[in-house]
Amino acid sequence: MKLTAFLVIALIIALLSFSASYNVISTGEEYMVVDQVNMRFQGTDAVITMSYGLDMFSSMYVFLMGAHNLETAIDDFFFEFGDVEIVEIGNGRAVIFATNVSRENDEFYLHDSHELGSNVRLITLVYPDGSIRTVLNSNATPDTFYSE
Repeated sequence: MKLTAFLVIALIIALLSFSASYNVISTGEEYMVVDQVNMRFQGTDAVITMSYGLDMFSSMYVFLMGAHNLETAIDDFFFEFGDVEIVEIGNGRAVIFATNVSRENDEFYLHDSHELGSNVRLITLVYPDGSIRTVLNSNATPDTFYSE
């Protein structure tokens, strides 16, 4: 009896802590809201770090079943990137390696805009020379060029 009461209280506390730690409100069928995307270019490829929030039920599901269940949603978010590999995935953050996101042209690399699965509050592009470009409230990466 005491064990059951303890488990119920622990579940309630876990639900409240997840809803308090993720101040993301699900809109419609959207259970994952991407807050930031950081693209670090490496030649024609890019290492992408994304930060996201989940609604309460998705948070509980990930907590119980593991973050690997979000792989499909992340693949769908980067649907226009072609070949993406999820390197690391966790509760609130994922690291993706995307190949051939840019093309080489003489001494420059050209990155054509790629549409994303939803709007992102902050997109940060980090070029090989260390310079940074920030884009606010966008659903696509910008057209850009850079040198190695």
